[in-house]
Amino acid sequence: MTDRTQIALALALWIAVGAAAVVVYESLPAEVAGYQDFKPYYGGALALRRGVDPYGGDLAAVFAKLGDPLGKLSAWERAEPQLDTPAWLLFFEPFTFLKPPGAYRAWAAFNLLCLGAALLILIREIGPSGAPGWTVAAAMLLYPPIAINFWFAQSEIVLLLILVLALAAVRHRHHGAAGTILAAAALLRAYPLWMFGYLVARRDWRACGYFIGASILGCAAVVACAGFAPAVSFARVAAGALLTHSSGGVPASLLKHPANLNLGAFVRLVAGDHRWASAAALAVELAAAAAAFVAAAALGDDRQGCGFALWLVVITMLSPVAWPQFLVCLVPLYVGIAAAWYERRLPRRVLNLAAASYLAALLMGGPLGFLARGLARTSGPHVHFSYFLPAEAAFVSLVCAYFAACFAVHFESSGAAAPMRPGAEGSAVRLRVVSN
Repeated sequence: MTDRTQIALALALWIAVGAAAVVVYESLPAEVAGYQDFKPYYGGALALRRGVDPYGGDLAAVFAKLGDPLGKLSAWERAEPQLDTPAWLLFFEPFTFLKPPGAYRAWAAFNLLCLGAALLILIREIGPSGAPGWTVAAAMLLYPPIAINFWFAQSEIVLLLILVLALAAVRHRHHGAAGTILAAAALLRAYPLWMFGYLVARRDWRACGYFIGASILGCAAVVACAGFAPAVSFARVAAGALLTHSSGGVPASLLKHPANLNLGAFVRLVAGDHRWASAAALAVELAAAAAAFVAAAALGDDRQGCGFALWLVVITMLSPVAWPQFLVCLVPLYVGIAAAWYERRLPRRVLNLAAASYLAALLMGGPLGFLARGLARTSGPHVHFSYFLPAEAAFVSLVCAYFAACFAVHFESSGAAAPMRPGAEGSAVRLRVVSN
């Protein structure tokens, strides 16, 4: 592809980004009642700031004690448990000094800044540079889970920035910073705790030590700031969710695949009501984690961050409850594979798998889910297309991302990813034929 064509492609994608930004902005709710996942964030943080245990009852009871600052909750919201960590609620507390409408806008603006910072760091750290970098950045901004994150006022964009900072620290061998930043991610959102497996696989014992030390100190600081009772209440709720494969009030239908992207949920759906379903789910999850562990352990210099990105896919698969917006944290994988492809370090089949993952996400729905809505309209009242298709597309996207990351790490670790000049691969093949 010539430089002029590359620049034209980048320009076209950035025009599309501008149009998509308008669509996403217009889809955001104008009333407090439609603030989606912002409600438990705001309500839980406000409760913690006012000395109310946010985990001591259902959300309706907690909100009633606060004077219903976000209005009356719907039946779904009343049943939704408070599974956000005390560290996250402490992190969110500054937004509660604003009224809900102002806090909501400030939260959206903060997410936008985090997204821009994450992409700038990624492109600077692992490339590609120039017009290809602008093209990749625009493609990531058009990635549907990002729009869904803004739509739900979720937290994954903030987590993405934290993980990108950790990736940069890993690449520069800042072991203490890497371990500390990953510990912060685990304290804030819990499921990044699995990233400790990446540090162990890489035999980065210094980073492991910092991770453990920062986690212990962070837990102590959270207890000191939030209080002992909320910490114990959260531990009780979280343990119940892990042991019973439920989330304390979320309808069971939403915890099954495809609504829940957890790998074990998919296995339990396939296995049905058999008694061995939970054991099979655990075995499949352990197998996926073990394969990622072996792949990361065999990797030398994680130059493009593919080993790190593989573990981002794994922690999403292993999270007990994983929604489509969790795929926001897969952005480093796409950027890393694109950068390696531009440097001719990966074969086309790896790029094709990553492209399949990205294209499957286009059917996920949300503000930019034009394809999903088009299929739903053509199918009439068929419930499969209106509800199950977006979630199934998200799960397919996650699985394709897992295999793309595995193959990328394999080629990096095997030495088959050495840069080649255009046409060099064919010359090498001809040389081997002549020599034989």
